[in-house]
Amino acid sequence: MNKLIVLTGLDGSGTSSVAESLHKLDAGSTLLDGINNSYSRCRENIDKATRTVSPIAHYLFYLSANIHTSSLIEEALKSGNVYCVRHLIDTVISHRVAGLNVDLVYETTLYKIRRPDLIVFLNVDEKVRQERLRKRGKSYLDRTLDDDSFREKFLREFAVFSKHFNTINVLAKSILQVAGEIKSLIETL
Repeated sequence: MNKLIVLTGLDGSGTSSVAESLHKLDAGSTLLDGINNSYSRCRENIDKATRTVSPIAHYLFYLSANIHTSSLIEEALKSGNVYCVRHLIDTVISHRVAGLNVDLVYETTLYKIRRPDLIVFLNVDEKVRQERLRKRGKSYLDRTLDDDSFREKFLREFAVFSKHFNTINVLAKSILQVAGEIKSLIETL
């Protein structure tokens, strides 16, 4: 049976690079971003316009993106594993940091979001993360995470949900080494 593997971590932790590597190593798999292309085009504007003014509207935008991506995931799982960068866990954590009392709920009477078979949190040293971001350019959220106390809030919220994911420390490891560790985790599912 094909699996949904979600990679998460602070921006700059290597989630996209590792997911791409896993996808290349796994013929027939699909690589998705939790916020797919139709949503990502307006993402930065939504972040700037609603995140602080209306956190609930901001949350509902990202929840909607997760619901939409879930339908793409279900279709892609018919032909192979799916590697997804970001998922519902990121939406929940981000909005808990913003002060909303939301939880990791994959199904209600209104919607159903595909539950991951494996979530992997990539943990990286802050200096390394900053260097990666400097090289690629920083997004709006990247810049907000420059604030130490704000970034610590994210890490505390990830810790609250740590029973839902496996952590891999990526310091001094190549992308292929990290991908290999994840492949080993997948084999145990």
